[in-house]
Amino acid sequence: MATIGITIDYSNICKDYNTSFLDRDNTDPATKKCMKSVLVWMEKFLEDLLEKFQYKIYHLSSDTPLNNSDLAAKRFLFFSLEKEITLQSFTIAPTFIEYQNNVTWVENHKEGLLIKNDDEGEGIHIYLEQDSKPHLWLLEYLKEFTLDEAPLLEN
Repeated sequence: MATIGITIDYSNICKDYNTSFLDRDNTDPATKKCMKSVLVWMEKFLEDLLEKFQYKIYHLSSDTPLNNSDLAAKRFLFFSLEKEITLQSFTIAPTFIEYQNNVTWVENHKEGLLIKNDDEGEGIHIYLEQDSKPHLWLLEYLKEFTLDEAPLLEN
């Protein structure tokens, strides 16, 4: 099977807001409302995914499982004009396997997926095996969303 990438743009969650203007430091009510919607959606999405496949969330190089709230967080999901965004990747799998970087994950993973934030803070990228059970579940879960192909993974 081939590894594929799917981008989930936040415009699928905030239908009435231009998500290219999401800035985690912005206190505008419409921006705060959209970011809150994305945070709530992300928390539920992760909860459903982890429960369905008995997965846990890990940093690429740490065997300590993370909480959903570590990914459903402003600093991971949204850009900041003042602080920019720190690009981060996490593996979501049943057990921890250490990877040096995103490319070694693509080359060596056996199960699960990799989730990465977008450098502009407009969505998230999910990488997984095409036609795997998680891929088919994801397509069904996101059937109301417009999904884009994610950019190739780099270190």
